Amino acid sequence: MARQAINVGTVANDRTGDKWRDAFVKVNANETELYADLATVQAALIVAQAAVAASTKTYWFDANDTLTATAPITHGAGASNTYLTNNAAGTSTTQYNPNSKDSLWNPVTKKFDFTSLKIGDTVEFRGDIQINNAAAQEIDMVFSLAEGSGSAYELRISHNYYKTAATGTPLTFLFRIYMGDEATRTGGARFRLESVAATSIRVLGWFYQITEV
Repeated sequence: MARQAINVGTVANDRTGDKWRDAFVKVNANETELYADLATVQAALIVAQAAVAASTKTYWFDANDTLTATAPITHGAGASNTYLTNNAAGTSTTQYNPNSKDSLWNPVTKKFDFTSLKIGDTVEFRGDIQINNAAAQEIDMVFSLAEGSGSAYELRISHNYYKTAATGTPLTFLFRIYMGDEATRTGGARFRLESVAATSIRVLGWFYQITEV
């Protein structure tokens, strides 16, 4: 229905405009159409929101280590192969996984396995470790990806500089990756520590959240 305009006359009180009843009949008709259109838009919005919710899903895991509390990982001065482990056996190990998705961290292989993901999925990480650092020590955390493929690569995810020696120094790193190619999706991944000075490492654990498209 086209909008029904109320005739208000040419000038005030010229008696050429719509009568009161005729004017409010038009008002009611216009409002009835507007409310019907609003209901249609709201119904379409509900459908669109449901489609978005169905296409994007988020779930997460928290892996808490117990082994390195009593047997810290030893990093030798200048070593390039100090990879972090996590037995995921601690009491803080938990998950939000309503659709029973695969855990990405494998405590047996000591690597992340992304093969259950799809191209375009993203993963956010938070890692928490403690180190016994020497004076004036620089420490880099590296994430090795696409291991076992011809396209292996690494991301430098944190750099820390310590001026004085300390024991049990906390180190936290946060970052996000996405499954941009098959090498990343099908190759293993793991955390690696770099430092020219020796240190020992306790792994508290890591949290990772997957957003699935």
